[in-house]
Amino acid sequence: MTQIQKRVVILLAVILIGAVLGRLALRSVLNLLVGGTLFGGNFL
Repeated sequence: MTQIQKRVVILLAVILIGAVLGRLALRSVLNLLVGGTLFGGNFL
């Protein structure tokens, strides 16, 4: 692999992880606002 290919692969991995974590953070904030549980279950 050349240096550019390594950079592209790393950049794609970082973008993918960022998108997943961003969606999870947004979902948890919205759940806190609405007062629901994060994964849909009833913990009590």
